[in-house]
Amino acid sequence: MHERHLIPWRRRGLLPAFFDLDIENFFDNFYDFLNPSAIRIDMKETEKEYILEADLPGFDKNNIEIHHEENMLTISGKQDEIVEEKRENYIHKERRRGSFSRTIPLPDNVDADNIKASYTNGVLRLILPKINPSKPKGRKIDIE
Repeated sequence: MHERHLIPWRRRGLLPAFFDLDIENFFDNFYDFLNPSAIRIDMKETEKEYILEADLPGFDKNNIEIHHEENMLTISGKQDEIVEEKRENYIHKERRRGSFSRTIPLPDNVDADNIKASYTNGVLRLILPKINPSKPKGRKIDIE
């Protein structure tokens, strides 16, 4: 029996498929290959707080845990999902299980007692207030 794999359709150029690399997403996909259980996060700084957002699609908020200890924030979770579909002369059943854990070092200026978290539409959002409000440090460096 011939096995077929589903791959996304892309318009082919003049070069053979060997040269058809998705350069735009190469490093993102490579990172996922090395650590498939890692979650992606975005973290930004304002004058009063740090804002961390993590993509966790398909998770129930009750299966996500957040711990803060010694300027380290750990986000972990488990997923155990069973999808069952029955029709006349047809049964379809799939299971999906997995877990993840990611530890993020935090700046010393985080007020750990007032960290707040919310989970909406598959995105975990944490507000990490600063102990001493300050403007984000940094400056633009011109290229010569």
